[in-house]
Amino acid sequence: MRLDNRSAIVTGSARGIGKAIALRFAGDGAKVTVNYVTQREKAEAVAADIRKAGGEAIVVKADVSKRAEADRLVGETIKAFGKVDILVSNAGIIIDKPFVDSTAEDWTSAIETNLHGFFNVCQAVLPHMMSRKFGRVIATGSCINEIADFGGNKYSVCTASKGGIAMMLRPIAAEMARHGITVNSVSPGYIATEMLGEIDPAGLEAALHLVPMRRYGKPEEIAAAMAFLASDDAAYITGQTLRVNGGMSMGG
Repeated sequence: MRLDNRSAIVTGSARGIGKAIALRFAGDGAKVTVNYVTQREKAEAVAADIRKAGGEAIVVKADVSKRAEADRLVGETIKAFGKVDILVSNAGIIIDKPFVDSTAEDWTSAIETNLHGFFNVCQAVLPHMMSRKFGRVIATGSCINEIADFGGNKYSVCTASKGGIAMMLRPIAAEMARHGITVNSVSPGYIATEMLGEIDPAGLEAALHLVPMRRYGKPEEIAAAMAFLASDDAAYITGQTLRVNGGMSMGG
């Protein structure tokens, strides 16, 4: 399950799950574009780690909620590596707030960053992939699409954006299938990253009791699922969501 001679863009890869994906892809032989918006030093550190291990990486600052920046992200990757074989749409935010207290700004932020960001990078990269008759598009989904009550955490606004991505996957996958392009997602549960610090601690503890494995996932476990879907081993899989959540979506 290697990614030799492939090039990949991983959005939001300066930290957390995105960082783990970038490192895993590079370790499997891919050339990687590390993307960030504000955390330049962390993104440069990820690229440095890849290079130290003998891989190839570039760093591109781009806010994918803006179409022009998504286009530039793809363009700079093609300039550096000659092509884009794999897109991981990972950049996203969490909003943990009761629905009645959510603001218009919360709504706009979630939709623009999560859903519109996915729309923009797909539109930017798919014509290139279609011209080459090959591509792998993988989105980072979320268990919040399936579980309404986490024991205290409240994700109604955020769920709208992640749910939109989930609903777009299958029709895009159907359109792209004849072009040699697969479109899938990995839906993480609660993963031990910096983002957990943005979630109410009491809700985190309550949510852990909903996980049959009784532990948080590791970023590397999400990266492993992404690597599988990006590989030739998954060439006949499209329009699917791979749930990596310790059994959370089965119930407690």
